[in-house]
Amino acid sequence: MEITMKKYTPMDYDFVYQLKKVCYYPYVSEIWGWDEEKQTDYFNAFMENAKEKMNIIYSRGKRIGMINWSVDGDTCELENICILPEYRNQGIGSRLLAETIESGGFSKVRLQAFKKNPIIHLYHRLGFSIVEETENHYRMLLEK
Repeated sequence: MEITMKKYTPMDYDFVYQLKKVCYYPYVSEIWGWDEEKQTDYFNAFMENAKEKMNIIYSRGKRIGMINWSVDGDTCELENICILPEYRNQGIGSRLLAETIESGGFSKVRLQAFKKNPIIHLYHRLGFSIVEETENHYRMLLEK
């Protein structure tokens, strides 16, 4: 499957909100309950910081996901990788993560994931290890 990425533009705002809702709703609603107004506020605050470091993932001209990160010195913080459910388990996330890890000029990659998120298996397969645990999340690290 051919995958391309383009920088986020304001035209992607609604897509990214709905995508994050699809991806995170099961975990957020179970842990804290889903309050649409609060989630919209959280999302707006998130976008203020993330939009400059966000790419929209496309397949055959259709938006299918997003990825955003930040870099501080030799460490990349993978903040989000979200892919529409119908495009999961096709190697897209693995490929994008591997490309991000290999292409960057950093020696460490950090991320956080909900404990119940099955993507934890992918992170382990790519070499990430759990370095910290909270009640609901794992903090993971990959050292290149």
